[in-house]
Amino acid sequence: MRILLALVLVLVLAACGSESEDAAAPAPETVTVTQTQTETVEADEPDEPDEPVVVCSTAGLRLNLSDQDLPEPVEDVRRRAFEASVACDYDTLEEIALEQGEGFTFSYGAGPGDSAAAHWRELEESGAEEPMRVLATILTLPYTRNESGSYAWPTAYSEAPTEEAWQALVDAGLHSQEEIDSMREGGTGYLGYRTAITAEGDWQFFVAGD
Repeated sequence: MRILLALVLVLVLAACGSESEDAAAPAPETVTVTQTQTETVEADEPDEPDEPVVVCSTAGLRLNLSDQDLPEPVEDVRRRAFEASVACDYDTLEEIALEQGEGFTFSYGAGPGDSAAAHWRELEESGAEEPMRVLATILTLPYTRNESGSYAWPTAYSEAPTEEAWQALVDAGLHSQEEIDSMREGGTGYLGYRTAITAEGDWQFFVAGD
């Protein structure tokens, strides 16, 4: 009988210990792992600075330099001056102007050391005048011979300009009719831009005024 009671007691104690261990054990936790994607955002490249605006009155100008009955040295200077003026290449124009002779007149107010290139560039960029457009245009017009025998443009630059010579300036957009009438009625002769090249190819002047 004692043996049976002892056996029952052992079984009861074993059952209690099992229940205690189950109660002490923590409940399992469920962990969910998510994958995070990292996006790399590239910064926009800075815009390139705009090219400087080149101011030139010949922009969009459509002119043709037709052949004229000129000595070869004159035609050579005429052609090169035309091309440089269309390109607003002031430095090349100045080089052509100083190739021969003792000087070149580009302004009646200029001093001995002043630069024709700088003068033309200032007029163009300020918008005060349009010497490059005028030079390119008058070199496409018929020529005349001035008092020194040089080949000169436009034909209104003569002692007795014809009606056609005056009208050519209006048709070319170089002067208004009012400006032409003022010069004719004032008896001053043509005072606009004119240019001349000697028979030997010396570019003498490109100037306006009296």
